[in-house]
Amino acid sequence: MADNIAGISRSDRLILRGKLQAGFGNYSAFMYCPEIINVSHPSTPDLALRVRELVSNNIQTRLASDDNSGLALSYLFGQKTLLGEERLASLRIAGLAHIVVASGYHLSVAVNFAKKRFRKTSRLVLMLTAILLVLIYVSITGFSSSMTRAAIVTVASLLTWYFGRKLHPVRLILYSAAFSLVLNPSYVTNLAWQLSFASYSGILLFSPLLAKFFYGERRPSYISSIIIASISAQLFCLPISILNFGTIPTLALVSNILISPLVSPTMLLGLIVGILDISALAGLLKVITDIQLYIVNTIASIPWSSHELSLNWLGVAIAYAVIILATIILKRVAKYSYKPCYALEKIPDYDKIYAC
Repeated sequence: MADNIAGISRSDRLILRGKLQAGFGNYSAFMYCPEIINVSHPSTPDLALRVRELVSNNIQTRLASDDNSGLALSYLFGQKTLLGEERLASLRIAGLAHIVVASGYHLSVAVNFAKKRFRKTSRLVLMLTAILLVLIYVSITGFSSSMTRAAIVTVASLLTWYFGRKLHPVRLILYSAAFSLVLNPSYVTNLAWQLSFASYSGILLFSPLLAKFFYGERRPSYISSIIIASISAQLFCLPISILNFGTIPTLALVSNILISPLVSPTMLLGLIVGILDISALAGLLKVITDIQLYIVNTIASIPWSSHELSLNWLGVAIAYAVIILATIILKRVAKYSYKPCYALEKIPDYDKIYAC
């Protein structure tokens, strides 16, 4: 297993010996290269983890390439171990780091599956099935900060949709942020949590304004929707990204347009290949991941694909003040009203749940 070290798995309890040092970020402390004294396994087996291990091992065996299987597993379960630091750096330069983080986009696949299969039965069956699939998927991937945020938003939206209640997008963002911080207050300093909420806020608040400004009452095309969602997410994430990484991915929009349509097929093929031994599909999965790796490497190798820029917390605050002001102005110019109408539609954002 890619993320298994000496038989250690999720839910295990470890006794370590080493020098405890002051922490950083959302880590209160850390221990460098500790000695493992004892490992105790939980009495109740982690069935969700075993499913993930089985699928992951099968994908690695059938693709026989760390890069290809790493990309497929990062899409499917958010497992980035096989990609390595160099590949992750290329994804970051290309503005695609958010794609390999298990988040709302992955849950949207489960929600859309339930929608297509049970939309003609009843709202109750559809809602319960979607929530069950979301809980199963989250238990497999683990409750990371970004996945916790996505699960809270998705379940809340499904419940409000079922009961016919309407939430303003800003309230949905604030409620989900508050609830996730109640579960784990350390998320407030977690970079993945910050970027997850920033990108979701951009898609929920800024995307409909751009769509209304450029298209009026018409619905944007699939490619146009990807462009609008990418611009909105990147804009709201940009100050935090510059603060932490010190770079601006200038070709992020191009990368997202080229890669985003291939994510869902890669996830579906990865799941099938991980369960069934079908050589033809494994070969197709390798071709699709090869194409994506080529795109990422090509864009990351362009000298001007990213620019260095530094920003402190004061600069971040000023940047978000400008973004909020631009959002308010665009809302007035486009004459858009945030009518909370949460629908399970197939649109290219992270959660497939939007305000229309």
